[in-house]
Amino acid sequence: MEELNQVTKFISNYYDVLISSWYVLFPIAAFFVFFSKLSSKISIFLIGMYMSYTILIPYAMKLEQIKNLLEKYTDYKFMIFLIVSIIFGIIFYSLVKVAIIISGFTMGGLLGFALGNFLVSSNPEFLTKLPFDSSYIPWMGLVIIGLIVAFIISKDFEKMIAALSVIFGSLMMSFYTLFLLEKYSSLKIGDNTILMSLESISRPETITFLGCFIVYMAIGFFFIMRKGK
Repeated sequence: MEELNQVTKFISNYYDVLISSWYVLFPIAAFFVFFSKLSSKISIFLIGMYMSYTILIPYAMKLEQIKNLLEKYTDYKFMIFLIVSIIFGIIFYSLVKVAIIISGFTMGGLLGFALGNFLVSSNPEFLTKLPFDSSYIPWMGLVIIGLIVAFIISKDFEKMIAALSVIFGSLMMSFYTLFLLEKYSSLKIGDNTILMSLESISRPETITFLGCFIVYMAIGFFFIMRKGK
């Protein structure tokens, strides 16, 4: 029962963040869907902001101290969320950038070191003619192949970031499509429960959400494939 209450509270906080910060999240969602291939650096930063809005802040709001603080500054909630998300986006970009370089260099380096050792052990006589000590060969392999693999992974990583951006963007765009249409037009989808919460969304809204998600995904991946040519 306690776990269910925690999940319900998280969903409630998540909905509150989505609604109060739609001025920021809606443009981010549009960028993810239509311009994810434009710049992987911007996409990584915006994914960090997205994670802040959808994971970090809702979980932080479960803490009584944070919740009480936000209640005191309700009028500034939008700015608080924005500042926290920008900071987290910068940190996330820095961490991802470092992680890519380290992981690529480490994997390639281990492979290069192993190949270097194999070369030394399998051709000891030939290596004696080299103008330097053969013990340096594994370390040379570590550095050279490590750098090559790091470069290759960083290139493929851009494609992965673009794909993730489209998925995240499609989810948000689907939500805001329903929410904004129901809120600012006379359109009625089911019981329009999405205007109140995410906990009891009606079946017609769920089906419409999934339909929008598929459409936005198709559009996003179309742009990726078109720009990739």
